Formats: sequence, structure tokens, C-alpha cells
Amino acid sequence: MNSNADNDFAYWAASEEITHFLEPWHARLLMLAQQNESAAAFLDAGLPTVIAELSALEATVYQQNNLGLWQHACQQGAGLEVDAELLTSALERQTAVFIESGVVVSLGIHANRPMVFAAYGITDQSEKAAARYQFIAKLLAYSLQFLTNRAKVAARSNRLEQLLAIIEGWQKSQDMLSLLNDMANAATELFASERASIFLWDRPNKLLVGRPALGVENGELRIPDDRGVVGQVVQTGEPRRTDELEQKEIDRAVDQQLEFHTRNLLCVPLLGKRGKIFGAFELINKLQGNFTAADETGLTELAVHAATALENTQEIQQLIANRDRLADAAAAEIKMIGNCSAIQEMQAKIEKVAATNLPVMVLGENGTGKEVVSRMIHYRSDRRNQPLIAVNCAALADTLLESELFGHEKGAFTDAHEARAGKFELAHQGTLFLDEIGDMSLAGQAKLLRVLEDKIITRVGGTEEIFTDVRVIAATNQDLGAMVREKTFREDLFFRLNVVAIELPALRERGDDILMLAEHFLTDFAAKAHRKMPVFTKQAKLKMFEHRWPGNVRELRNTMERIAFLVDGDLVEADMFSFNAGQQEVTAGQAMNQPLPDATANFQCEYIQKHLDVSRGNISQAAEKIGMHRSNLHRKMKQLGMLDDE
Repeated sequence: MNSNADNDFAYWAASEEITHFLEPWHARLLMLAQQNESAAAFLDAGLPTVIAELSALEATVYQQNNLGLWQHACQQGAGLEVDAELLTSALERQTAVFIESGVVVSLGIHANRPMVFAAYGITDQSEKAAARYQFIAKLLAYSLQFLTNRAKVAARSNRLEQLLAIIEGWQKSQDMLSLLNDMANAATELFASERASIFLWDRPNKLLVGRPALGVENGELRIPDDRGVVGQVVQTGEPRRTDELEQKEIDRAVDQQLEFHTRNLLCVPLLGKRGKIFGAFELINKLQGNFTAADETGLTELAVHAATALENTQEIQQLIANRDRLADAAAAEIKMIGNCSAIQEMQAKIEKVAATNLPVMVLGENGTGKEVVSRMIHYRSDRRNQPLIAVNCAALADTLLESELFGHEKGAFTDAHEARAGKFELAHQGTLFLDEIGDMSLAGQAKLLRVLEDKIITRVGGTEEIFTDVRVIAATNQDLGAMVREKTFREDLFFRLNVVAIELPALRERGDDILMLAEHFLTDFAAKAHRKMPVFTKQAKLKMFEHRWPGNVRELRNTMERIAFLVDGDLVEADMFSFNAGQQEVTAGQAMNQPLPDATANFQCEYIQKHLDVSRGNISQAAEKIGMHRSNLHRKMKQLGMLDDE
């Protein structure tokens, strides 16, 4: 997790008040909050763990609706009900409330909904147990708040991206200066005047900055904010009409600067969304006669739309500037750590290929950093300010592939309740990262090849041909050459994608990079855990170099995270590494020397770990691919020693 809330929790979890409550399953519960996208999914995944650890029969999380009625947010077990008045009372209390064979604890308010946790079938109702139940409630509450905050950030990010996508289309040939010029031209024509200018108020410097200003260098006029008719308008917020009979109000110094003679003028304020004056709209020299009250009313109405457009343009330019800064920051931060020759050569190759639009094939074992390479290429390219869209091809069923990649129209199939753009459209002018391309079906490969060659997509259920300008980066841990020979991967698609190949070395082949990466990760996680970074002993370093790291950099990172948060002391000893049985590679020769149960267990570990790597550690996805229920796979992993003892 990456937020202030994470640091708050780490500090809280490290405090003396609750140190004696910390257990390994608490960390796993916290990890479930990271792995699930919603509170409902987290509770579905986490409550069974809580039930097991409390030796309870069932548990329920209650949530109050808008009418103040209590409903089930999540339920695991037979479904015994708690009285609504008791739930309301428990919500207001700061301690665990015991009921017959059970306990009720407040979870606070999440997503504007009060929530309460109840467990049934517990036997321990001591004061010590009450403190433990309260701690578990705090852990659940923290996780729910984390998910709520993450949802808000995601929603805000999505809204920002949608806004940028729309506005960039409008602003491709129209920046602030061109917008001001267009406004001035439209106003002079509409009100039959000789000139028009829009003044923006630079309050800190007490200046009015007007554009367009003919006869002035850069077309920009700067005057004090208390001078002339424009100064009066911004200071009072009242429109002004002036003709030649009111010579004193016309600023002749400006006329001299512009080498122009003002006969009459009309000026109205520009009001922001909150009614704050941020400038003025001025017309100069009515072509016939003087400006009228109707002109004043018309310009006032036009100024409302002009103010909205100007404010929006200012905000958009700020958003675009922020986006560009973020892209620059990402380009600087995203890097492959390491000094071995293979990494140095790879980084040099990335710098060269990033400047082109060539397709790239990234090869390497699971966990070596293929997605990092794709991001490096994207953020070092001319497409860095456009989207980088990632697609996990292994998770795309044939029935969903066309809809996911190419989009669909409303009513195209049963659940198509609205039109939706596909990944190719979303990645227009940016980069599309096709992860695990070797797992795509032959039918899917044929459809992908057609789009790569034509650069034209048609949404499912639609007829319109849509042009897409997309740079494709594909990645796989499989031998595509062998798959081509075996007719399980299309040869023409292979050559289309494999224009430039970048192969990542396995971590075990990177020598001293192992220690460099370990120290990098441990430094980062130690800071998040609010602790001093521990130092590796000589034996610990030796053990790291001896380990095969089948999970590569991802495995090393996870190991350092566990050490930072769960291991005390200033030194990292060799016995603090707990490499799972499923991570140990066993050769065929070694297997022949093992008893059948051991060889079978080793094979099962390796088989499950491979599916976990493909699913990026998602047990539910791995279970689905293996053909098991998630709970059965979890139980099997515990039997094989692939999970920490609970």
C-alpha cells in the first residue's frame, strides 16, 4: 500500500500498546485489503480467516442503510441475527460488547455507512479477549478505510483521465492565447467594434494583463489594476460605458503606448464560478455611434461564457502541466536497478528502442520485471504523456477477448448495457502492453494480428471503423519460437511482435545485483515500517546468493517486505529467510532420489507456484486455472508448507 494511512497503521502496529496482539495472520488480513478492489470482496475473503483465528462458528458485518436500518454487508455462517438496538449501541461504544456466545464490536463509519462486526460461537469472553476482539475490529476498520480511500483516489484519477481525454481533443489547436484571440475576434464582429481585449487580473502583482494588444511587443498589455476604465471595473465589479465626452476616464497613456485613439469603450467584469472577479472584457470604438445598454447586456452575457471557458482552459492547462510533470517524474523513477552486464546492456537497448515506434517483445521468467521494462520504454518515448494500457492475455477468455480489446456497442450482447471503448481505443496515441501473450488462444491471435496490420478496429456490435495509433509491447515467459514450431502460436503474429526482443536475465544470473536489490527493497520497506534498516550478516548474504530465486525479483521484494515488517532486531540473520517449499527447484535427477511422497509434494508445489506466478499471486485466479475451489487450494498450500504457519 502507498498512502499516509499505511504509515499511520505501521506506526500504530509498532506501538507498545498492541505489539502483544500482532500475529502473522494479521499481516495476511492486511494483504487481503491490498489484493481486493472492494470492501465486499475484502470481507468475503477476510472473514473466513477471522472466524478460523477466533475459533468462532460464524461472523457477520452489519451496515446501516440510508434509512437507518441494519443490513448484512457480509455474512459467513448460519446467519444468526443481532438485535438492531444492540448494534446501534455497540456502534457508539469504544469497547467490545459481549452477547450470548458472541461479541459485537464497532467498525466505525466507512463510505458514509456505520458498520459493526459480530462473531458467534466464541467461548472466551475475558477482558483480555475483549481487547483482542477490539484490536481485530481496528484492523478490519483500517482495511475498510484503506479500501474506501483507494476507491476515492481511483474515482478521482478516472475522472481526471476522462477529462483530459475530452479536453485534449478540444484544445489540440487552441491554447489560452488562441482562445483569447478567438474571443476578441468574435466580440468585435458581434458588437461591431474596432477592437476587443480580455484582461486577466494578476492580483499578487496588482496588474491587469490584456490580450490581444495590437502594437505592443508579444501582443500583451500590462497596466496597474487601478488605472482607467478597466481598473474601475475590476475594483468595483460594475460594467462601464464611456464615450468621448468622458475624456477623464479614458487612459490616454495607454492610447499613446498603442498608438491608437479611443473614442468610446465598453467594459464588463469577468466573474469566476464562485463570483470572484478575475478580469475584464473590453470593447473599444463602436463602428457607428456609442455602445448601448443592449451592447452592455450582450457583452455581460458573453462574458459569462468567456469566463467559464477561460477558467476551464486555465484549469486544463494546469492539469496538463501536472500530467507532464508526473510523466517526467515517472520517467525518472522507473528504472531497472542493477549493475550486471546483462542489465546494463538491456538499459542501453531500452533507451534506443524507446525513441522509435517499433513493436517490442519482452522475454523473461515470471518476476524478472517485464512490466517494469514496458513502463521504462513507454515513459522514455514520445508517447509518455499518453496512456499506457496493460492487458493480461492469460485472463482473457475467447468470449471476452474482442470486447476487451476492441470494445462493444450498447446491446451487442446480453450484458452490454452501454457502449464501451476497448483497450486499443483507450491506448490511442499511447502504448498497449500485452502481458502473457503466449497464453492467448489461436483465435484471439488471429484477431489481434488483423488489428496490428490494419490499425483499424470495429467494436463488437458496431459497423464504424476506428483508427488506432498504438505502440504494442508484448511480454511472455514462454518459448514462443518453440510454440511456433508446435503450431500453438501463429508465426505471422510472432514476426509482427518480435521486431525488437529484450530478454531479462533471471535474478540468480545477476550476481551482486541480488544484494543491491535486497538492500534497495529493505531500505524502502524499513522506512514504511518506521524502523531503522537492519543489516545483512555475512551468512544471510551467502544464503541469498545460494538461493535459486525461482520467483525472481518479485520473490526477493516480497521477502524483504516480510523481513522489514515482521522481523525484529538490527541484523538480518540467515535463519530469518523462510523460503517456501514450493519455491525450491528440484531437478529430475534429484527427484529420482526422493521417496515418492516427497517427489509428489515437490511437483505439486512447483505446479501451484507456476500458476500463482502467472496469476500474479492471486489465489482465486490460480485456483480457477488449476480447476480447484479457492478454499481447497488454500488448504492444499497449507498442507504443502507453502503458507506461513498460522
